[in-house]
Amino acid sequence: MDKDRSDILYATAKELLAAAEHEDERSAEDVVTHLICTNSRLSLSNFLAGYLIRRQIPVHHPVTLARLLEQCRSLDARFDSIDLTPIHCRHEAHDKDYCLETTQVDACLRIAQQARDIVMTDTPAY
Repeated sequence: MDKDRSDILYATAKELLAAAEHEDERSAEDVVTHLICTNSRLSLSNFLAGYLIRRQIPVHHPVTLARLLEQCRSLDARFDSIDLTPIHCRHEAHDKDYCLETTQVDACLRIAQQARDIVMTDTPAY
């Protein structure tokens, strides 16, 4: 059951990330930064929550990006490389503010891509 839930979260996260990446590829005058921000943030949240659920770890509420990352770090040191500092909404459970600067949303997109790369790669056995 947990694998099914995490698979759904991963699939959703991948779709959201693909949408953010597609929007980021548009010309500067056509790009909608709000879409990159929202989709990157939701993708990151789904990747982290899916990682926890896959390992049968309950997600602590209220759910924030910072809290999800903290839980993931307690399981896997690879998450220590993720820096949420560029994401201003990382501590808010129901944030309604969005970053609109291209450089800011590009940083959020890179963080979501980094989380995807960690989550979708098995930890090497030592």
